[in-house]
Amino acid sequence: MQQSSTRGAPRAHRPPTPAPYLMALLACAAATASSIALAGPQAGLPVEHLEAWLRSIPAWAFVLAFVLLPAFGFPISLFYLTVGAVFPTPALSLAVAWGCMSLNTALAYWVARVLAHPVERLLRRRGYPLPHLPDGAQWRAIVLLRASPLPVLMQSWLLALGGARFLPYMVFGLPVEVLVAAGLVLLGESLFQANLGWVGVGVAVVVLGQMVLVGLRRRLRGDTSVI
Repeated sequence: MQQSSTRGAPRAHRPPTPAPYLMALLACAAATASSIALAGPQAGLPVEHLEAWLRSIPAWAFVLAFVLLPAFGFPISLFYLTVGAVFPTPALSLAVAWGCMSLNTALAYWVARVLAHPVERLLRRRGYPLPHLPDGAQWRAIVLLRASPLPVLMQSWLLALGGARFLPYMVFGLPVEVLVAAGLVLLGESLFQANLGWVGVGVAVVVLGQMVLVGLRRRLRGDTSVI
């Protein structure tokens, strides 16, 4: 009897999802944050010294650095985690973080657009042409890239150099960034307040946000028009 030719065909290998590793990392971060929140004031941990130093920075200088520095490579996540020391009210720290993030996102776009031609020429000489985002699927590509684990500045540059229009870049990209920022801001707030309740809130927002982003990536990867 003739055997089917598909029986011996190798199965397509699906790359493992990073979600389990991410959740394990977040669990470790939660445990560490909880320990600091509970033992920080009694153990004399350096979080108090860091908070005192951050509070000595003028608010306008912190905001200016928050807007400018991440557009040139400084990790924006450090601003998310420390904004609560400069603006100790959770609502105010979230509002400042989201406002600075929005201005920084716009700045990164225009910096990338100004440097687009020399960067594109350099990449083409090295054999790496940049893909152009199709007009009809730009919003999907923007959400997919913003939901990826790539550094935020790299996301902004890839979108700007790929031809994303400014309005969709901001309208569809900012909600994803807001979700990521909220968890980190609340987590940083909890560390400076030594409040276990805020640690739980911050970690919960981070975990839920990452679950939403993983779901978005899985759903949008099925649409080949965004590649």
